[in-house]
Order: sequence, then C-alpha cells, then structure tokens
Amino acid sequence: MIATLVVMTALAQADAGELAPPSSLASELDAALGAQLPDAGSSVAPAPTPTNAVWRAIQSLNPDLAAIVDADFGGASGAPYSLAGDDPDLLGDSEGQPFGFALQEIEVALTATVDPFLRAELYLAIPNLSGIEVEEAVVTTTSLPAGLQLRAGIFRSAFGRQNGQHLHVQDFTRRPLVNEAFLGADGLRAPGLQASWLAPTPFFLQLSLEAFSIGAPEDDAGHLLSFGGGTRADLTYASELKFFVPVSDAFSIYGGLNGALGKTPTLRPGAPVTLEAVDLYLKYKPPNVSGGWFSVAWQSEVFVRQLHARDDTEPLLLDGGFYTQLVVQFARQWQAGARVDLLGAPSNELQPRVGRQSLALTFMPSEFARLRAYVERENIPPPTASFLSGPETWAGYLQLEVSIGAHGAHLF
Repeated sequence: MIATLVVMTALAQADAGELAPPSSLASELDAALGAQLPDAGSSVAPAPTPTNAVWRAIQSLNPDLAAIVDADFGGASGAPYSLAGDDPDLLGDSEGQPFGFALQEIEVALTATVDPFLRAELYLAIPNLSGIEVEEAVVTTTSLPAGLQLRAGIFRSAFGRQNGQHLHVQDFTRRPLVNEAFLGADGLRAPGLQASWLAPTPFFLQLSLEAFSIGAPEDDAGHLLSFGGGTRADLTYASELKFFVPVSDAFSIYGGLNGALGKTPTLRPGAPVTLEAVDLYLKYKPPNVSGGWFSVAWQSEVFVRQLHARDDTEPLLLDGGFYTQLVVQFARQWQAGARVDLLGAPSNELQPRVGRQSLALTFMPSEFARLRAYVERENIPPPTASFLSGPETWAGYLQLEVSIGAHGAHLF
C-alpha cells in the first residue's frame, strides 16, 4: 500500500510537470503518516490533516465496507405455508417440526462514490447458509439534469414498499406473505434498468420506469409465479409513482401507486400477467419529545393480480392479498409491532386464502444491534368463513442482528 501511494504521488507530480526526487516523496509520505501518530508524551493521536494528498487518496480509493449478521433460534408447530428467500429456515418437513438455530442472512455491503457522476453499490447475501448470491450490484447516476436519474445492474425494484427493503430494515423477522406470493421468493429483483424523474413540486413526487430480465425459475415449489416466463426477449416492466408529504412537524404520509407487466412461467407459460399494488405509510413522531424516541408508524400494501387461464375459453383469473402493520417505539430502546397478512383476497383455484398474524418486540441496545422476539400464527381459512378460522400453525423466533462497518443509509 505504501509503495502504491508513493507511485501515485509521483505520477500526480509528473502530470503537473514536476517529478520530485524519491527522497522528497518519501519525506512527504513519512510526514503524512507521522501526522497520524501520537507524540511521545501523548496517548491520543491527532486527527489527520484534511488537505493532505496522501490521506485523501487513501479515503477515496477504499469503498465503505459493512457486514450485517441475522441469527435466529426458534421452532414451529408445523412447516410454514411458504418461505421468502431471507426468512429463517429451520429445516422442518412433513416428518418433523421445524426447530433449532438458523443463520438467517449474512449481508456484506461495499458502497462508494465513483466520481461526480456515478455511485456504485454492491450487496452480497448468504441466506440460510445456502450460498453466496448478489442481492444488488447497481450503479446510480448523481448529476443528470431536470430531476432525472438512472440505475443499472441487478437491484430490487421500487415496486411497493417492502420489496425494495433489505432484511435489516424490516420491523419483523419474516416478510409479508404478499411479497413471496406475488413477487417471488427473493422479491422483484433482477438485472435491469430504472429511469426515474423527480417532479418539480412543493412535495416529493417521483415517477419511475423499470425493465428487468427475469430468468425462468428452477423450481416453483408448486406456487403460481407472476413473472419470469416467455422467451429471453420477454422483459418484465414496472412503474411506480411515489409521493411524500410532511403534513406537519409531527405527521407525514408516504405512498405509492405501482404496476407491473410480464409473462408467467406457470399455469400457462408465456401468458401475460399484470400486477397492481397500492402502498401507504403514515408516521407520527412528536418533534419535542425528550430524546426523540417516541413514534407510531402504520404501513399497508394491497396487491391485485390478473392473468390468463389455461386457454382462451376460460375467463381471466383474479387474485390478490394485503398486509397491514402498526409499529410503536414506546421507549428509547424498545419497539413493538403487530401485523396482519391475508392472501387470497380475492382467491381462486390457484391462490387459496392464507392468513398470518404476527407480533414482534424489539430491543435496540444501540444503532448497531437488535434483539427481537417474534411470534406468529398462520391459518388457512375456508372460503366462506372468517379469515381468522381454519387449520393453524404457530411459530416463534428469537432474532439477533448485528451490524459492523460503514453501512450507508437506505432509501426511506
């Protein structure tokens, strides 16, 4: 590293028309490194000089590096209806109840500003020790005119609210049922391009258009998948209109209208499928509470899917689902949440009604660690009965999340 920095400094001086002798380069490097060492009689090192060229080179060439670990211990009375890609997998089957320890996910993040025009982000994930996967690898423009922005690579779509969030941003141990059912086990995430426009309005208003190349799934596990069918030339398209309105100093509203169009890989492979969703997020946080810790947040999403049946003589199939959740931070280090999920609203022969009710209690000793107790009840209600009735399974988890390194802030 030291030799590299010496060469870089020499090249910079050469570009300026002056090549310093090796002795002066070594002196400059020694001075730069010596500025970071404590004096003989001091126990604290002085801060590095911000204008020093070598120090600037060190910082600019190294991306922000972070790692986040989610570990779980839990058990269930039976196998869950389905598992999203980053849900904890306790390896239960028809012959044994799920129980034990799980390493829910390890995420490694590298982020950096490339130049005045681009920012790059790389997120590697290991869900349930099943192998390394690229969760996101995306380049984002930062200087386009007229409120325009481009993103390219593999990334999570802005469709809805939950889909774009990483696991450590979630308020519950498991994702909502609608994410896995309508967007896939890993959500709507694939190589693609996103173009967004920030409207010149008094409040935040952004329109995004996306196109993805979604590969055909290797195993659909018996579920009806929305996208990934057709030929390689059949792209999946999505659009989102997002808005944020600060109603007052204490109350804000964030929401979106979302639509997606593609080809389904199941039922009738290659048949068109459309998906629409509405998401809404309301938050109340008094500005003058001591410490600024109390808040109440309500969040909901509603999905509706329409696809062609097995042949043209049958009517279009329609199904959907929703979730609604309430999260309250009632103390500086404590947060509680409740969520209700329902699939099959409306239901059809391919998507039965499935309900889930979840409770979460989270202790946050610092900004870098969370300990969460989570319990849920899943049930499959009959078509004409209450959505809380029917055969049920119970599950509980104790989740520990630890973050190290410089992890950049995610989108709100």
